[in-house]
Amino acid sequence: MNKTIKALALVASLVLMGFAPVMADTAAPTVTVDGLVDAYYTYNFTNSANKESGIGNVGQLWNSTDNSYSLGLAETKITAKQGNASAVVEFAYQDDAELGLPSGTGTGLGIDVLQAYASYTAGQVTFTGGRFVTWMGDEVVEAPSNMNYSHSLLFWYTIPVWNQGLSVSWAIDPTLSVTGYATNGWNTNLNSAAFTAETFGAEVAWTPNSMWKFVINAIDGPGTTAAQPIVLSGDPYDRWVGELIATYMPTSDWTFALDAEYGGQDLGATINNFPINGGASSANVNSFDIWGAALYAKYQIASDWSAALRVEELKEIGRAHV
Repeated sequence: MNKTIKALALVASLVLMGFAPVMADTAAPTVTVDGLVDAYYTYNFTNSANKESGIGNVGQLWNSTDNSYSLGLAETKITAKQGNASAVVEFAYQDDAELGLPSGTGTGLGIDVLQAYASYTAGQVTFTGGRFVTWMGDEVVEAPSNMNYSHSLLFWYTIPVWNQGLSVSWAIDPTLSVTGYATNGWNTNLNSAAFTAETFGAEVAWTPNSMWKFVINAIDGPGTTAAQPIVLSGDPYDRWVGELIATYMPTSDWTFALDAEYGGQDLGATINNFPINGGASSANVNSFDIWGAALYAKYQIASDWSAALRVEELKEIGRAHV
């Protein structure tokens, strides 16, 4: 086990070698290794028909296995730092759902590289290149870091899980930062024939005081079916999402948040039986709009206990050909 950890740490350290010519100091690099194991058991009291058919928990994407002991996520993260440069390599294993990674098997079995990137900071500007988790959404892959154990529909259906490319972040002052992104589509590590254009994105984060934080996110590029089931199979056409996240922390015990999204996609062809919100199909649809919102509330009962509630709505509206 120690040999394995040392080998993985060496991978992150070697990435730093590419930054050696631009490092401002000769301080020895530091390497840290951490991780988590996330396991769960669920029992669904309301979807008996789905339970009998083996579908599981409808409306929950990553912890969808019902009446079963499951491994939600196992993760190892190696971080290496030297001067203004850093590198991260993160391995993830998930037996409940697919992370949309290129080495995945389609059932989520196997260890995948969730993140592998290097960063360099020059003054107020940080440059990052590689594979990194998406900047979109108010949640992250690791369930223990979210308010709720289950992930919202907005986190899965409307945005990518990860991107591969470049980002440049400018910390204008301690309260305001702006970041731009250029990546290879959504949940893909290359520009293949199916993804013929770059994906671009932006993030503006503003924290005016200790109680409020506002984030505006945007992404625009070719959609992918890897982790967004509402996109038609093989559809490479343009998809975009705009997002506002507002977080309010009136006290150290209470946290409230709003995640609101609006977006759409060009289907590239006229679809005659496009399903609308799981109901009746609509004819002559050649594009669709999506909008959704999630409200969160969390009360910190003790240092290691909290209670949280999420209420959300997600809509998909097809547009007929004109």
